[in-house]
Amino acid sequence: MIIDSHVHVGAWKYPPVEEYQAAMSGADVGFAVLAQFVGAADNRYLARCVERSPDRFAAIAMVEHETPGAAQQIARIAATGSFVGIRLPAAARTPGADPLAVWRAIAAHGLVASVRGPLADIAAPEFAEIVDEVPDLKMRLEHVGFTQFPAAGADRSHFDRFLQLATRPQIHSMWAGFYANSGAGYPYPDADPFLRDLIAAFGAQRITWGGDWNQPDAAPGAYQAAVRHVLERPYLTSDDTRWILGGAAAALFHLPGGAQ
Repeated sequence: MIIDSHVHVGAWKYPPVEEYQAAMSGADVGFAVLAQFVGAADNRYLARCVERSPDRFAAIAMVEHETPGAAQQIARIAATGSFVGIRLPAAARTPGADPLAVWRAIAAHGLVASVRGPLADIAAPEFAEIVDEVPDLKMRLEHVGFTQFPAAGADRSHFDRFLQLATRPQIHSMWAGFYANSGAGYPYPDADPFLRDLIAAFGAQRITWGGDWNQPDAAPGAYQAAVRHVLERPYLTSDDTRWILGGAAAALFHLPGGAQ
């Protein structure tokens, strides 16, 4: 089963889940992780999606991480049983005596931290300190670390520090975001050198896939093409593609199935 590990739907800003369900069928995607989008901290819509179709959806919430009550928000979210993770920026800190309280709360409740960039923040020494301070927290670094491939081609320093995070076994990454971060169209040839290095560093078993279904002004067939983008990379083995297209997400988020 193909699993999309990062899909935006909503009652505003993004299309409703019903539109996405039609796209799932067209691309043979059997399960999806619905990720809350930036600017929304009300997770009730995503919870309803999961409650109606737990055989097709799990969800990642967002919290107001800059407020003292962020850890309590995470506890309430975890108690619903509808969420497998919390999405937050790499630079997130909680006010008060423990600036890492929000990160510790995610770990304490057995959730995954789905981490947004920019790449400079993910590559910063301060983020590596969070990783090492909360070693039992599983993290997923979104969109190849938010690497902007044309810029990274000119200066590899941030990308190389991002790759160094792969030495921590609890850190995962994501194969997605190329429509926004590549300087070329599909199949995004400027991303390939970086994706080869991503595979070498993380291994396919720690790379989840996102098909960028919600990209603006998507061409017809773009979602199906996102699946082919994985299947047609000559440097991936058949085992690699199975892990990326489902197995890694199933293992990380404790989901059913995985790409067959």
